[in-house]
Amino acid sequence: MTLFLFLGSRRGYAVLNKLIAARAKIAGILCLVEDAHEEAFHPRVAKIAKTHDIPFFHSNDVKPAEYADLIRQINPDIAFAVGWRYLIPAEAYQLPPKGTLILHDSLLPKYRGFAPMNWAIINGEKQTGVTLFYIADGVDSGPIVDQRKTDILLTDTAATVDEKIIRLYEDILTHNLDALAAGTASCKPQAEEEATYTCKRIPRDGEINWQASAEQIHNLIRGLTHPFPGAYTQLNGRQLFIWGAELPEKQVFYTGNIPGRVLGKKDGHIEVLTGKGVIRLSQLQFANEPEKNAAEIAMSVKDTMGW
Repeated sequence: MTLFLFLGSRRGYAVLNKLIAARAKIAGILCLVEDAHEEAFHPRVAKIAKTHDIPFFHSNDVKPAEYADLIRQINPDIAFAVGWRYLIPAEAYQLPPKGTLILHDSLLPKYRGFAPMNWAIINGEKQTGVTLFYIADGVDSGPIVDQRKTDILLTDTAATVDEKIIRLYEDILTHNLDALAAGTASCKPQAEEEATYTCKRIPRDGEINWQASAEQIHNLIRGLTHPFPGAYTQLNGRQLFIWGAELPEKQVFYTGNIPGRVLGKKDGHIEVLTGKGVIRLSQLQFANEPEKNAAEIAMSVKDTMGW
């Protein structure tokens, strides 16, 4: 069975390596060119493709209206989209005789759409997972072939959950390849009445609202930390990124409370009031400066985050 791959991000790169190790017959790759703020994986994918003599194309050169012509040119048996963020037109995804499938980082039909892993952490979900499904009309709405679950711990961040998702991507795809090749893979329709959706996130969406609770702010910070653009605030007119934070073991609630007001330093952390409770900041970075531990940054109890 020959494969065509729509690949993007660290996940696409990891799955490609797994498929190469499994000696999958990859007939062609269309690779996403990342945004400027993102880590670039398309040069690494291009290098692997060249090493293994796989036809390689990138998203700057091939637009969605041209996907069908590319699929006809490659003529694969099946296609997979991993870490892909552009719409694949029906005239393209209907061409491979064994179908076109997507790996999505949520337990569909929940969290259809953009950045579902990040949204799950931001929303305080305790569990997420991945879904392998056939592409269809509608957003992430096709029949499900398989799913895998993983817990989101309070200590997890976007980086640690991303690693869990990558391992699940590798497992679910290689586990189902033989059945997909043989045409024996079972699938089930999604329950439309249970569907939820997520909108696209851009870097400026990471601004912290200090009126929110400590728990909500903590979820935002860990949901947007490395390798993503980061949660940020303003401090004395300067943009300040917050890459690490934690909640106190025992929360303290202030009746005289100014959300964003710095309380001081404790155990190497900067403690800050929120709309409900206190949050402890550990890793910070002023724009265009190196990242630092909170203990290294001078801050006063007169300072207020968000100003």
